[in-house]
Amino acid sequence: MEAYFLPTDKLAEWTAHLSKFGKIYRYEAMEQGARLEMPAAENYGNYPFPAVRAAEPAKFLFMKARRKVSEYFNPKWQKIDVMDEPRVVIGLKGCDLAAIKTWDNVFRDDPDFKDPFYIEARENTLLVGADCTDICETCCCNLLGNKPYPNDGEYDLSMSPVDGGFAIFVGSDKGKRALAGLGLTSVPPDIKSIEARRAMLVKKLEEQNAKFRTNAPYRELVEKHPDSKAWLKNGSTCVSCAACTYVCPTCFCFQLYDKPSKSGNFERFIALDSCQYQRFSFMAGGLNPRGRLEDKFMHRYNHKFFHYHWRYDIYACTGCGRCIENCMGKIDLRKTLKDIEGA
Repeated sequence: MEAYFLPTDKLAEWTAHLSKFGKIYRYEAMEQGARLEMPAAENYGNYPFPAVRAAEPAKFLFMKARRKVSEYFNPKWQKIDVMDEPRVVIGLKGCDLAAIKTWDNVFRDDPDFKDPFYIEARENTLLVGADCTDICETCCCNLLGNKPYPNDGEYDLSMSPVDGGFAIFVGSDKGKRALAGLGLTSVPPDIKSIEARRAMLVKKLEEQNAKFRTNAPYRELVEKHPDSKAWLKNGSTCVSCAACTYVCPTCFCFQLYDKPSKSGNFERFIALDSCQYQRFSFMAGGLNPRGRLEDKFMHRYNHKFFHYHWRYDIYACTGCGRCIENCMGKIDLRKTLKDIEGA
């Protein structure tokens, strides 16, 4: 793996260099937590590096909450001309990078269904990952096979703090081209300190989540225990607010709807939706196969840990812990899965 040293005093130059690829978006540490910002050029050299992932998921960079996708009967929409501005997203933590891979499977790499809007946004984005330097109380990426640092193959470039600056890792040809002409030192100093910090955080995660670790894989738990009393026990405080799916970096449920346009044609829109809403699973004739709150609650786990794994061989959960952090009913995904095994 190619690695370079970026001194702190060259951070502004490096960021300006990346801006040649596209508009700069950067996760920055703030008093209320990490947030996605669009820094002005004069602030490129001042980077408040976030210790942990942001409260909001990265998915809204690739799919708008609502977007027009066609208009009929309008011949101009017979061929969709997708234009999405190039951009660079700096500071993506491992859980969000793993989540983008989840979306890639559905909207880009599936041989039968491809979303031109997602593909355009994805290909026009340079992904710059970043190590975590701490963990949240709800972080559980280790339980899902992820790490508190970017996984190989999920980023174009990645940065890890070291004494005096950052180690920059190259993860793709796109990332290598983005660095061309910058003249960074090819060997980062003190690479062992990165490995030590990573190992320390993994150990911290293991200790934090030890009581939630299950003996059986999650797919087996949700597939073989549909009648477990743990579903009702843990889901009884759910109020169907859908906060869990909104902040989830992997949830991608959507709806398509039509409305008349001012020109007399009809417009079709795609809008992000949630399986936790009462009317999400309504069928013709008013039937609802998941009418009970317990059924909706169970469905979310089934999708993430059985159906998605069955189709793509990975879980649709990266262990970011946002759903636990934002749940009005104080539901802990880790505890739910552990209780299913013990029920």
